[in-house]
Amino acid sequence: MARFTPPRDPGGPLAHPNDAAAVIGWLFKSQWRTLLASTLVSFAFLGCQQFVPYVVGRAIDEGLVGGDRAALYWWSGALAVCIGIATVTGVASFVYMMYNQMDSDFRIQRRLVDTVVAVGAKLRSRADAGELVAISAADANSLAALSMMFGRLASALLAFALALTILAGMSWWFVLAVGVGVPAMFASLRPLFFRLEARGRELRSRIGEQTGIGTDAVAGLRVLRGIGGEAHFSARYRAASRASMEAGIRVRRTVAFLELARLALPGTLLVVVLWLGAVLTLEGTVTAGEFVALFGYLIALTRPLGYTIQGVDAFTRAVVASSRFRRLQDEHPEPSTGSGTPWPAGEVLEDPVSGARIEPGLTTGIATADGLGATGVLDRLGGYGDETARIGSVPLAAFDTAEVRTRVHLMEARAQLFSGPLRDQLDVNGKRTDADIMRALHTASAVDIVGVDPSLLESDEVPAGGYDLATVAGERGRNFSGGERQRLILARALLADPEILILDDPASACDAQTEARIAERLAKHRKGRTTVIVTNAPQLLAVCDRVTFLGEEVTTGTHAELMARPDYRAAVAR
Repeated sequence: MARFTPPRDPGGPLAHPNDAAAVIGWLFKSQWRTLLASTLVSFAFLGCQQFVPYVVGRAIDEGLVGGDRAALYWWSGALAVCIGIATVTGVASFVYMMYNQMDSDFRIQRRLVDTVVAVGAKLRSRADAGELVAISAADANSLAALSMMFGRLASALLAFALALTILAGMSWWFVLAVGVGVPAMFASLRPLFFRLEARGRELRSRIGEQTGIGTDAVAGLRVLRGIGGEAHFSARYRAASRASMEAGIRVRRTVAFLELARLALPGTLLVVVLWLGAVLTLEGTVTAGEFVALFGYLIALTRPLGYTIQGVDAFTRAVVASSRFRRLQDEHPEPSTGSGTPWPAGEVLEDPVSGARIEPGLTTGIATADGLGATGVLDRLGGYGDETARIGSVPLAAFDTAEVRTRVHLMEARAQLFSGPLRDQLDVNGKRTDADIMRALHTASAVDIVGVDPSLLESDEVPAGGYDLATVAGERGRNFSGGERQRLILARALLADPEILILDDPASACDAQTEARIAERLAKHRKGRTTVIVTNAPQLLAVCDRVTFLGEEVTTGTHAELMARPDYRAAVAR
Protein backbone atom coordinates (compact mmCIF):
# COMPACT_ATOMS: atom_id res chain seq x y z
CA MET A 1 0.00 0.00 0.00
CA ALA A 2 1.20 3.47 -0.87
CA ARG A 3 1.36 6.15 1.78
CA PHE A 4 -2.04 7.81 2.25
CA THR A 5 -2.43 11.22 0.67
CA PRO A 6 -5.54 13.46 0.69
CA PRO A 7 -7.62 12.77 -2.43
CA ARG A 8 -8.49 15.02 -5.31
CA ASP A 9 -12.25 15.32 -5.59
CA PRO A 10 -13.34 14.62 -9.17
CA GLY A 11 -16.41 16.73 -8.52
CA GLY A 12 -19.69 16.24 -10.29
CA PRO A 13 -23.13 17.26 -9.04
CA LEU A 14 -25.18 15.16 -6.64
CA ALA A 15 -27.89 14.85 -9.24
CA HIS A 16 -29.80 11.70 -8.22
CA PRO A 17 -33.24 12.42 -6.72
CA ASN A 18 -32.59 10.04 -3.83
CA ASP A 19 -30.29 11.48 -1.16
CA ALA A 20 -28.57 8.20 -0.31
CA ALA A 21 -28.06 7.22 -3.95
CA ALA A 22 -26.68 10.68 -4.76
CA VAL A 23 -24.22 10.96 -1.87
CA ILE A 24 -23.14 7.32 -1.62
CA GLY A 25 -22.97 7.07 -5.41
CA TRP A 26 -20.71 10.15 -5.58
CA LEU A 27 -18.50 8.75 -2.86
CA PHE A 28 -18.20 5.26 -4.34
CA LYS A 29 -17.62 6.61 -7.84
CA SER A 30 -14.57 8.48 -6.60
CA GLN A 31 -13.27 5.42 -4.69
CA TRP A 32 -14.12 2.53 -6.99
CA ARG A 33 -10.52 1.37 -7.43
CA THR A 34 -9.76 1.00 -3.72
CA LEU A 35 -13.23 -0.39 -3.03
CA LEU A 36 -12.68 -3.05 -5.69
CA ALA A 37 -9.25 -3.87 -4.29
CA SER A 38 -10.71 -4.07 -0.78
CA THR A 39 -13.44 -6.44 -1.98
CA LEU A 40 -11.00 -8.77 -3.76
CA VAL A 41 -8.56 -8.91 -0.85
CA SER A 42 -11.37 -9.44 1.67
CA PHE A 43 -12.84 -12.20 -0.51
CA ALA A 44 -9.47 -13.94 -0.55
CA PHE A 45 -9.44 -13.62 3.25
CA LEU A 46 -12.96 -15.01 3.76
CA GLY A 47 -12.74 -17.46 0.86
CA CYS A 48 -9.69 -19.19 2.29
CA GLN A 49 -11.56 -19.59 5.55
CA GLN A 50 -14.35 -21.39 3.67
CA PHE A 51 -11.81 -23.80 2.19
CA VAL A 52 -10.25 -24.65 5.56
CA PRO A 53 -13.12 -26.96 6.66
CA TYR A 54 -13.09 -28.66 3.25
CA VAL A 55 -9.35 -29.34 3.53
CA VAL A 56 -9.72 -30.62 7.12
CA GLY A 57 -12.57 -32.93 6.11
CA ARG A 58 -10.57 -34.39 3.23
CA ALA A 59 -7.57 -34.89 5.53
CA ILE A 60 -9.78 -36.85 7.95
CA ASP A 61 -11.46 -38.98 5.29
CA GLU A 62 -8.42 -39.71 3.13
CA GLY A 63 -5.58 -39.44 5.64
CA LEU A 64 -6.88 -40.57 9.02
CA VAL A 65 -9.86 -42.77 8.17
CA GLY A 66 -8.39 -43.98 4.86
CA GLY A 67 -4.93 -44.50 6.33
CA ASP A 68 -3.18 -42.68 3.48
CA ARG A 69 -0.16 -40.95 5.06
CA ALA A 70 0.80 -39.12 1.82
CA ALA A 71 -2.72 -37.70 1.48
CA LEU A 72 -2.61 -36.59 5.11
CA TYR A 73 0.65 -34.71 4.48
CA TRP A 74 -0.66 -33.24 1.25
CA TRP A 75 -3.87 -31.96 2.82
CA SER A 76 -1.95 -30.67 5.84
CA GLY A 77 0.23 -28.64 3.48
CA ALA A 78 -2.88 -27.33 1.75
CA LEU A 79 -4.24 -26.32 5.15
CA ALA A 80 -1.02 -24.39 5.91
CA VAL A 81 -1.31 -22.57 2.56
CA CYS A 82 -4.93 -21.62 3.25
CA ILE A 83 -4.06 -20.33 6.71
CA GLY A 84 -1.06 -18.40 5.35
CA ILE A 85 -3.11 -16.74 2.59
CA ALA A 86 -5.89 -15.92 5.06
CA THR A 87 -3.36 -14.34 7.43
CA VAL A 88 -1.75 -12.13 4.77
CA THR A 89 -5.00 -11.11 3.11
CA GLY A 90 -6.61 -10.48 6.52
CA VAL A 91 -3.95 -7.87 7.30
CA ALA A 92 -4.24 -6.36 3.80
CA SER A 93 -8.03 -6.28 4.14
CA PHE A 94 -7.76 -4.30 7.37
CA VAL A 95 -5.29 -1.87 5.75
CA TYR A 96 -7.70 -1.27 2.87
CA MET A 97 -10.56 -0.76 5.30
CA MET A 98 -8.64 1.94 7.15
CA TYR A 99 -7.51 3.52 3.88
CA ASN A 100 -11.07 3.72 2.55
CA GLN A 101 -12.30 5.15 5.82
CA MET A 102 -9.69 7.94 5.82
CA ASP A 103 -10.15 8.56 2.12
CA SER A 104 -13.92 8.98 2.55
CA ASP A 105 -13.51 11.27 5.53
CA PHE A 106 -11.05 13.50 3.64
CA ARG A 107 -13.33 13.66 0.59
CA ILE A 108 -16.37 14.64 2.67
CA GLN A 109 -14.44 17.25 4.67
CA ARG A 110 -12.99 18.69 1.46
CA ARG A 111 -16.43 18.83 -0.14
CA LEU A 112 -17.74 20.67 2.93
CA VAL A 113 -14.88 23.18 2.77
CA ASP A 114 -15.49 23.71 -0.96
CA THR A 115 -19.16 24.38 -0.25
CA VAL A 116 -18.36 26.81 2.55
CA VAL A 117 -15.94 28.68 0.29
CA ALA A 118 -18.43 28.74 -2.57
CA VAL A 119 -21.39 29.95 -0.47
CA GLY A 120 -19.32 32.53 1.40
CA ALA A 121 -21.16 35.10 3.45
CA LYS A 122 -24.56 33.55 2.70
CA LEU A 123 -23.68 30.41 4.63
CA ARG A 124 -24.90 31.79 7.96
CA SER A 125 -28.41 32.14 6.58
CA ARG A 126 -28.38 28.59 5.20
CA ALA A 127 -26.73 26.44 7.88
CA ASP A 128 -25.69 27.27 11.42
CA ALA A 129 -22.34 26.34 12.88
CA GLY A 130 -23.85 23.47 14.86
CA GLU A 131 -25.19 21.86 11.71
CA LEU A 132 -21.79 22.10 10.02
CA VAL A 133 -20.07 20.59 13.06
CA ALA A 134 -22.57 17.72 13.14
CA ILE A 135 -22.10 17.04 9.41
CA SER A 136 -18.32 17.24 9.70
CA ALA A 137 -18.20 14.90 12.69
CA ALA A 138 -21.16 12.50 12.92
CA ASP A 139 -22.29 12.34 9.28
CA ALA A 140 -18.79 12.17 7.84
CA ASN A 141 -18.02 9.32 10.24
CA SER A 142 -21.14 7.40 9.21
CA LEU A 143 -20.37 7.72 5.50
CA ALA A 144 -16.73 6.81 6.08
CA ALA A 145 -17.84 3.72 8.03
CA LEU A 146 -19.82 2.55 5.00
CA SER A 147 -16.77 2.89 2.74
CA MET A 148 -14.75 1.01 5.32
CA MET A 149 -17.25 -1.87 5.48
CA PHE A 150 -18.09 -2.06 1.78
CA GLY A 151 -15.27 -4.48 0.90
CA ARG A 152 -16.13 -6.76 3.81
CA LEU A 153 -19.86 -6.65 2.96
CA ALA A 154 -19.35 -7.47 -0.73
CA SER A 155 -16.80 -10.18 0.03
CA ALA A 156 -19.09 -11.69 2.69
CA LEU A 157 -21.81 -12.16 0.06
CA LEU A 158 -19.28 -13.77 -2.30
CA ALA A 159 -17.98 -16.00 0.52
CA PHE A 160 -21.55 -17.06 1.29
CA ALA A 161 -22.03 -18.07 -2.37
CA LEU A 162 -18.74 -19.98 -2.26
CA ALA A 163 -19.81 -21.82 0.90
CA LEU A 164 -23.10 -22.86 -0.73
CA THR A 165 -21.15 -24.17 -3.74
CA ILE A 166 -18.91 -26.28 -1.48
CA LEU A 167 -21.89 -27.54 0.54
CA ALA A 168 -23.61 -28.58 -2.67
CA GLY A 169 -20.89 -31.20 -3.15
CA MET A 170 -21.86 -32.77 0.16
CA SER A 171 -25.66 -32.60 0.30
CA TRP A 172 -28.36 -30.46 -1.23
CA TRP A 173 -30.11 -30.58 2.14
CA PHE A 174 -27.30 -28.44 3.52
CA VAL A 175 -27.62 -25.98 0.65
CA LEU A 176 -31.36 -25.75 1.22
CA ALA A 177 -31.01 -25.28 4.97
CA VAL A 178 -28.35 -22.58 4.73
CA GLY A 179 -29.65 -21.00 1.51
CA VAL A 180 -33.12 -20.57 2.99
CA GLY A 181 -32.10 -20.01 6.59
CA VAL A 182 -29.76 -17.06 5.98
CA PRO A 183 -32.21 -15.01 3.82
CA ALA A 184 -34.95 -15.78 6.35
CA MET A 185 -32.67 -14.54 9.09
CA PHE A 186 -32.10 -11.23 7.32
CA ALA A 187 -35.81 -10.91 6.55
CA SER A 188 -36.50 -11.18 10.26
CA LEU A 189 -33.98 -8.38 10.90
CA ARG A 190 -35.57 -6.03 8.37
CA PRO A 191 -37.91 -4.33 10.91
CA LEU A 192 -34.91 -3.71 13.19
CA PHE A 193 -33.00 -2.00 10.38
CA PHE A 194 -35.98 0.23 9.55
CA ARG A 195 -36.42 1.12 13.21
CA LEU A 196 -32.71 1.87 13.48
CA GLU A 197 -32.89 4.19 10.46
CA ALA A 198 -35.88 6.10 11.87
CA ARG A 199 -34.35 6.46 15.31
CA GLY A 200 -31.01 7.39 13.76
CA ARG A 201 -32.69 10.27 11.90
CA GLU A 202 -34.23 11.49 15.13
CA LEU A 203 -30.88 11.30 16.95
CA ARG A 204 -29.12 13.11 14.09
CA SER A 205 -31.70 15.92 14.26
CA ARG A 206 -31.35 16.21 18.05
CA ILE A 207 -27.55 16.34 17.85
CA GLY A 208 -27.69 19.10 15.23
CA GLU A 209 -30.05 21.14 17.40
CA GLN A 210 -27.96 20.61 20.54
CA THR A 211 -24.68 21.50 18.79
CA GLY A 212 -26.24 24.61 17.28
CA ILE A 213 -27.41 25.85 20.68
CA GLY A 214 -23.99 25.11 22.17
CA THR A 215 -22.00 26.95 19.49
CA ASP A 216 -24.35 29.94 19.59
CA ALA A 217 -24.06 30.15 23.37
CA VAL A 218 -20.25 29.89 23.34
CA ALA A 219 -19.90 32.50 20.58
CA GLY A 220 -22.06 34.97 22.49
CA LEU A 221 -21.13 34.00 26.05
CA ARG A 222 -19.89 37.46 27.06
CA VAL A 223 -23.01 39.14 25.72
CA LEU A 224 -25.25 36.54 27.37
CA ARG A 225 -23.62 37.15 30.72
CA GLY A 226 -23.98 40.88 30.29
CA ILE A 227 -27.73 40.72 29.72
CA GLY A 228 -28.42 37.87 32.12
CA GLY A 229 -29.26 35.36 29.40
CA GLU A 230 -26.74 32.71 30.37
CA ALA A 231 -29.20 30.79 32.54
CA HIS A 232 -31.80 30.77 29.74
CA PHE A 233 -29.35 29.33 27.21
CA SER A 234 -28.06 26.83 29.76
CA ALA A 235 -31.61 25.59 30.31
CA ARG A 236 -32.14 25.30 26.56
CA TYR A 237 -28.91 23.37 26.18
CA ARG A 238 -29.78 21.02 29.06
CA ALA A 239 -33.18 20.31 27.50
CA ALA A 240 -31.62 19.70 24.07
CA SER A 241 -28.93 17.53 25.64
CA ARG A 242 -31.49 15.43 27.48
CA ALA A 243 -33.51 15.00 24.28
CA SER A 244 -30.33 13.87 22.49
CA MET A 245 -29.53 11.47 25.30
CA GLU A 246 -33.01 9.93 25.18
CA ALA A 247 -32.84 9.62 21.40
CA GLY A 248 -29.38 8.06 21.74
CA ILE A 249 -30.67 5.54 24.28
CA ARG A 250 -33.43 4.53 21.86
CA VAL A 251 -30.86 4.07 19.10
CA ARG A 252 -28.55 2.01 21.31
CA ARG A 253 -31.48 -0.12 22.47
CA THR A 254 -32.21 -0.97 18.84
CA VAL A 255 -28.51 -1.61 18.23
CA ALA A 256 -28.47 -3.93 21.26
CA PHE A 257 -31.36 -5.97 19.83
CA LEU A 258 -29.54 -6.05 16.48
CA GLU A 259 -26.37 -7.29 18.18
CA LEU A 260 -28.37 -9.94 20.04
CA ALA A 261 -29.88 -11.08 16.75
CA ARG A 262 -26.42 -11.08 15.13
CA LEU A 263 -25.26 -13.61 17.71
CA ALA A 264 -28.45 -15.61 18.32
CA LEU A 265 -29.75 -16.17 14.80
CA PRO A 266 -26.53 -17.60 13.29
CA GLY A 267 -26.22 -19.76 16.41
CA THR A 268 -29.75 -21.07 15.93
CA LEU A 269 -29.03 -21.80 12.29
CA LEU A 270 -25.83 -23.58 13.34
CA VAL A 271 -27.73 -25.87 15.71
CA VAL A 272 -30.37 -26.71 13.08
CA VAL A 273 -27.87 -27.53 10.36
CA LEU A 274 -25.64 -29.54 12.72
CA TRP A 275 -28.66 -31.56 13.80
CA LEU A 276 -29.39 -32.22 10.13
CA GLY A 277 -25.75 -33.16 9.54
CA ALA A 278 -25.74 -35.55 12.50
CA VAL A 279 -28.85 -37.29 11.16
CA LEU A 280 -27.32 -37.65 7.68
CA THR A 281 -24.05 -38.94 9.17
CA LEU A 282 -25.84 -41.62 11.19
CA GLU A 283 -27.71 -42.64 8.05
CA GLY A 284 -24.42 -42.93 6.17
CA THR A 285 -25.32 -40.19 3.66
CA VAL A 286 -22.27 -38.10 4.62
CA THR A 287 -18.91 -39.24 5.96
CA ALA A 288 -17.35 -38.36 9.31
CA GLY A 289 -14.91 -36.01 7.61
CA GLU A 290 -17.76 -34.27 5.79
CA PHE A 291 -19.60 -33.86 9.09
CA VAL A 292 -16.50 -32.27 10.65
CA ALA A 293 -16.19 -30.06 7.56
CA LEU A 294 -19.86 -29.09 7.89
CA PHE A 295 -19.25 -27.92 11.44
CA GLY A 296 -16.25 -25.90 10.19
CA TYR A 297 -18.30 -24.34 7.38
CA LEU A 298 -20.93 -23.17 9.78
CA ILE A 299 -18.33 -21.71 12.13
CA ALA A 300 -16.58 -20.04 9.19
CA LEU A 301 -19.90 -18.65 7.95
CA THR A 302 -20.49 -16.77 11.20
CA ARG A 303 -17.83 -14.22 10.21
CA PRO A 304 -19.33 -13.37 6.78
CA LEU A 305 -22.76 -13.24 8.39
CA GLY A 306 -21.46 -10.86 11.05
CA TYR A 307 -19.81 -8.69 8.41
CA THR A 308 -23.05 -8.64 6.44
CA ILE A 309 -25.06 -7.42 9.43
CA GLN A 310 -22.39 -4.81 10.24
CA GLY A 311 -22.37 -3.69 6.61
CA VAL A 312 -26.15 -3.33 6.51
CA ASP A 313 -25.99 -1.42 9.79
CA ALA A 314 -23.34 0.92 8.30
CA PHE A 315 -25.49 1.39 5.20
CA THR A 316 -28.48 2.31 7.38
CA ARG A 317 -26.45 4.95 9.20
CA ALA A 318 -25.06 6.28 5.92
CA VAL A 319 -28.59 6.70 4.55
CA VAL A 320 -29.44 8.87 7.55
CA ALA A 321 -26.23 10.91 7.16
CA SER A 322 -26.75 11.41 3.42
CA SER A 323 -29.88 13.55 3.75
CA ARG A 324 -28.16 16.25 5.86
CA PHE A 325 -25.05 16.28 3.72
CA ARG A 326 -27.13 16.46 0.52
CA ARG A 327 -29.27 19.27 1.90
CA LEU A 328 -26.25 21.49 2.48
CA GLN A 329 -24.94 20.64 -1.00
CA ASP A 330 -28.27 21.59 -2.57
CA GLU A 331 -27.96 25.08 -1.10
CA HIS A 332 -25.04 25.58 -3.45
CA PRO A 333 -23.99 23.30 -6.31
CA GLU A 334 -20.52 21.86 -6.67
CA PRO A 335 -18.08 24.83 -6.85
CA SER A 336 -17.92 25.95 -10.46
CA THR A 337 -15.08 24.66 -12.54
CA GLY A 338 -15.81 27.32 -15.14
CA SER A 339 -15.19 26.95 -18.85
CA GLY A 340 -11.49 27.73 -18.98
CA THR A 341 -12.16 31.38 -19.80
CA PRO A 342 -8.88 33.34 -19.69
CA TRP A 343 -8.67 36.08 -17.09
CA PRO A 344 -8.87 39.56 -18.70
CA ALA A 345 -5.99 41.43 -17.07
CA GLY A 346 -6.31 45.19 -16.68
CA GLU A 347 -10.11 45.28 -17.03
CA VAL A 348 -12.58 47.16 -14.83
CA LEU A 349 -14.32 45.17 -12.08
CA GLU A 350 -17.96 46.28 -12.01
CA ASP A 351 -20.88 45.42 -9.75
CA PRO A 352 -23.98 45.47 -12.01
CA VAL A 353 -26.37 45.80 -9.07
CA SER A 354 -24.89 48.78 -7.23
CA GLY A 355 -23.09 50.29 -10.23
CA ALA A 356 -19.74 50.43 -8.41
CA ARG A 357 -16.75 50.37 -10.79
CA ILE A 358 -13.28 49.35 -9.65
CA GLU A 359 -10.56 50.75 -11.88
CA PRO A 360 -7.42 48.58 -12.16
CA GLY A 361 -4.34 49.79 -10.31
CA LEU A 362 -6.28 52.21 -8.07
CA THR A 363 -7.43 52.19 -4.47
CA THR A 364 -11.20 52.59 -4.54
CA GLY A 365 -13.30 53.34 -1.50
CA ILE A 366 -16.96 52.34 -1.34
CA ALA A 367 -19.17 54.11 1.18
CA THR A 368 -22.85 53.47 1.72
CA ALA A 369 -25.64 55.58 3.12
CA ASP A 370 -26.10 54.73 6.80
CA GLY A 371 -23.50 51.98 6.32
CA LEU A 372 -26.14 49.67 4.81
CA GLY A 373 -26.00 47.43 1.73
CA ALA A 374 -22.28 46.67 1.99
CA THR A 375 -22.66 42.90 2.44
CA GLY A 376 -24.24 42.38 -0.97
CA VAL A 377 -21.56 44.50 -2.65
CA LEU A 378 -18.79 42.51 -0.95
CA ASP A 379 -20.31 39.16 -1.99
CA ARG A 380 -20.70 40.19 -5.61
CA LEU A 381 -17.25 41.77 -5.92
CA GLY A 382 -15.70 38.72 -4.26
CA GLY A 383 -17.42 36.32 -6.66
CA TYR A 384 -19.71 34.72 -4.06
CA GLY A 385 -23.39 33.98 -4.39
CA ASP A 386 -25.63 33.52 -7.39
CA GLU A 387 -25.02 36.95 -8.92
CA THR A 388 -21.43 38.13 -9.23
CA ALA A 389 -19.59 41.20 -10.45
CA ARG A 390 -18.11 41.39 -13.94
CA ILE A 391 -14.52 41.95 -14.91
CA GLY A 392 -14.65 43.53 -18.31
CA SER A 393 -17.76 41.93 -19.80
CA VAL A 394 -17.30 38.50 -18.19
CA PRO A 395 -19.05 37.55 -14.90
CA LEU A 396 -16.75 36.16 -12.22
CA ALA A 397 -18.92 33.02 -12.18
CA ALA A 398 -17.64 32.19 -15.68
CA PHE A 399 -14.09 31.58 -14.42
CA ASP A 400 -12.67 28.64 -12.52
CA THR A 401 -13.37 29.03 -8.81
CA ALA A 402 -9.66 28.57 -8.04
CA GLU A 403 -8.80 31.31 -10.55
CA VAL A 404 -11.17 33.78 -8.91
CA ARG A 405 -9.97 32.93 -5.38
CA THR A 406 -6.35 33.42 -6.46
CA ARG A 407 -6.90 36.77 -8.15
CA VAL A 408 -9.66 38.25 -5.97
CA HIS A 409 -9.24 38.15 -2.19
CA LEU A 410 -12.05 39.27 0.11
CA MET A 411 -11.19 40.10 3.72
CA GLU A 412 -14.46 40.07 5.61
CA ALA A 413 -14.93 41.88 8.89
CA ARG A 414 -15.91 38.55 10.46
CA ALA A 415 -12.78 36.71 9.29
CA GLN A 416 -11.10 34.61 11.96
CA LEU A 417 -7.64 33.46 12.91
CA PHE A 418 -6.84 29.78 13.39
CA SER A 419 -4.80 28.43 16.24
CA GLY A 420 -1.05 28.01 15.85
CA PRO A 421 2.15 30.07 15.43
CA LEU A 422 1.54 33.48 13.88
CA ARG A 423 4.09 32.84 11.14
CA ASP A 424 1.91 29.97 9.88
CA GLN A 425 -1.31 31.92 10.34
CA LEU A 426 -0.09 34.94 8.38
CA ASP A 427 1.96 33.23 5.68
CA VAL A 428 -0.65 30.64 4.66
CA ASN A 429 1.33 29.48 1.61
CA GLY A 430 4.67 29.26 3.39
CA LYS A 431 6.34 31.33 0.67
CA ARG A 432 7.03 34.62 2.48
CA THR A 433 10.19 35.65 4.26
CA ASP A 434 10.24 37.16 7.73
CA ALA A 435 10.91 40.54 6.08
CA ASP A 436 7.73 40.18 3.99
CA ILE A 437 5.69 39.25 7.05
CA MET A 438 7.06 42.15 9.07
CA ARG A 439 6.33 44.58 6.22
CA ALA A 440 2.68 43.44 6.21
CA LEU A 441 2.51 43.70 10.00
CA HIS A 442 4.01 47.19 9.82
CA THR A 443 1.37 48.26 7.30
CA ALA A 444 -1.33 46.86 9.57
CA SER A 445 0.26 48.66 12.55
CA ALA A 446 0.59 45.30 14.29
CA VAL A 447 4.33 44.95 14.98
CA ASP A 448 3.73 45.34 18.70
CA ILE A 449 1.74 42.10 18.70
CA VAL A 450 4.88 40.11 17.80
CA GLY A 451 7.01 41.67 20.53
CA VAL A 452 8.32 44.86 18.90
CA ASP A 453 8.61 47.82 21.28
CA PRO A 454 5.25 49.69 21.07
CA SER A 455 7.18 52.96 20.95
CA LEU A 456 8.25 52.00 17.41
CA LEU A 457 4.67 51.83 16.12
CA GLU A 458 4.92 55.36 14.77
CA SER A 459 8.19 54.65 12.96
CA ASP A 460 8.08 54.50 9.17
CA GLU A 461 10.84 51.90 9.21
CA VAL A 462 9.91 48.22 9.12
CA PRO A 463 11.47 46.52 12.19
CA ALA A 464 14.39 44.30 11.22
CA GLY A 465 14.67 42.55 14.59
CA GLY A 466 13.22 42.22 18.06
CA TYR A 467 10.15 40.31 16.92
CA ASP A 468 8.84 36.81 17.61
CA LEU A 469 6.77 35.28 14.81
CA ALA A 470 6.45 32.08 16.81
CA THR A 471 3.87 33.78 19.03
CA VAL A 472 0.96 31.34 19.26
CA ALA A 473 -2.59 32.33 18.41
CA GLY A 474 -5.22 30.54 20.45
CA GLU A 475 -8.51 29.22 19.11
CA ARG A 476 -9.98 31.93 16.87
CA GLY A 477 -7.27 34.21 18.19
CA ARG A 478 -9.08 34.59 21.51
CA ASN A 479 -5.84 35.51 23.26
CA PHE A 480 -5.80 38.77 21.25
CA SER A 481 -8.11 41.75 21.56
CA GLY A 482 -10.60 42.55 18.81
CA GLY A 483 -8.36 45.26 17.40
CA GLU A 484 -5.31 43.00 17.46
CA ARG A 485 -7.16 40.22 15.65
CA GLN A 486 -8.35 42.65 12.99
CA ARG A 487 -4.85 43.98 12.37
CA LEU A 488 -3.42 40.46 12.12
CA ILE A 489 -6.13 39.47 9.64
CA LEU A 490 -5.34 42.58 7.58
CA ALA A 491 -1.65 41.59 7.54
CA ARG A 492 -2.64 38.10 6.38
CA ALA A 493 -4.68 39.59 3.52
CA LEU A 494 -1.77 41.81 2.48
CA LEU A 495 0.59 38.82 2.43
CA ALA A 496 -1.78 37.01 0.06
CA ASP A 497 -0.92 39.83 -2.39
CA PRO A 498 -3.83 39.21 -4.77
CA GLU A 499 -4.40 41.09 -7.99
CA ILE A 500 -7.60 42.53 -6.48
CA LEU A 501 -7.84 42.98 -2.70
CA ILE A 502 -11.25 43.76 -1.18
CA LEU A 503 -11.24 44.95 2.43
CA ASP A 504 -14.34 45.06 4.58
CA ASP A 505 -13.90 47.96 7.03
CA PRO A 506 -10.33 46.84 7.91
CA ALA A 507 -9.84 49.19 10.89
CA SER A 508 -13.31 49.27 12.47
CA ALA A 509 -12.02 47.80 15.77
CA CYS A 510 -9.02 50.18 16.01
CA ASP A 511 -8.68 53.56 17.64
CA ALA A 512 -8.44 56.69 15.50
CA GLN A 513 -4.64 56.96 15.75
CA THR A 514 -4.11 53.36 14.67
CA GLU A 515 -6.65 53.78 11.88
CA ALA A 516 -4.77 56.80 10.57
CA ARG A 517 -1.49 54.83 10.47
CA ILE A 518 -3.16 51.93 8.69
CA ALA A 519 -4.79 54.24 6.13
CA GLU A 520 -1.52 55.97 5.24
CA ARG A 521 0.55 52.79 5.06
CA LEU A 522 -2.12 50.78 3.24
CA ALA A 523 -2.20 53.24 0.36
CA LYS A 524 1.59 52.99 0.00
CA HIS A 525 1.68 49.20 0.41
CA ARG A 526 -0.89 48.60 -2.34
CA LYS A 527 0.16 51.43 -4.66
CA GLY A 528 -0.32 50.38 -8.27
CA ARG A 529 -2.43 47.37 -7.22
CA THR A 530 -6.22 47.18 -7.37
CA THR A 531 -7.63 47.64 -3.88
CA VAL A 532 -11.20 48.11 -2.70
CA ILE A 533 -11.98 49.40 0.78
CA VAL A 534 -15.63 49.14 1.77
CA THR A 535 -15.99 51.49 4.72
CA ASN A 536 -17.51 54.72 5.98
CA ALA A 537 -14.36 55.63 7.91
CA PRO A 538 -13.21 59.09 6.66
CA GLN A 539 -9.51 58.46 7.32
CA LEU A 540 -9.52 55.40 5.07
CA LEU A 541 -11.64 57.05 2.40
CA ALA A 542 -9.32 60.06 2.37
CA VAL A 543 -6.37 58.00 1.06
CA CYS A 544 -8.38 56.33 -1.72
CA ASP A 545 -7.74 57.42 -5.31
CA ARG A 546 -11.48 57.55 -5.83
CA VAL A 547 -14.59 56.95 -3.75
CA THR A 548 -17.94 55.55 -4.86
CA PHE A 549 -20.85 56.59 -2.67
CA LEU A 550 -23.90 54.32 -2.78
CA GLY A 551 -26.68 56.60 -1.66
CA GLU A 552 -29.94 57.36 -3.38
CA GLU A 553 -27.82 57.52 -6.50
CA VAL A 554 -24.31 56.32 -7.27
CA THR A 555 -21.77 59.15 -7.01
CA THR A 556 -18.05 58.97 -7.71
CA GLY A 557 -15.22 61.32 -6.85
CA THR A 558 -12.47 61.88 -4.35
CA HIS A 559 -13.22 62.01 -0.66
CA ALA A 560 -12.64 65.77 -0.62
CA GLU A 561 -15.00 66.30 -3.54
CA LEU A 562 -17.76 64.15 -2.09
CA MET A 563 -17.57 65.93 1.27
CA ALA A 564 -19.42 68.78 -0.43
CA ARG A 565 -22.50 66.51 -0.60
CA PRO A 566 -24.63 66.61 2.55
CA ASP A 567 -25.73 62.97 2.28
CA TYR A 568 -22.14 61.76 1.93
CA ARG A 569 -20.95 64.02 4.72
CA ALA A 570 -23.69 62.71 6.99
CA ALA A 571 -22.80 59.08 6.17
CA VAL A 572 -19.07 59.37 6.91
CA ALA A 573 -19.07 62.03 9.65
CA ARG A 574 -18.09 60.83 13.11
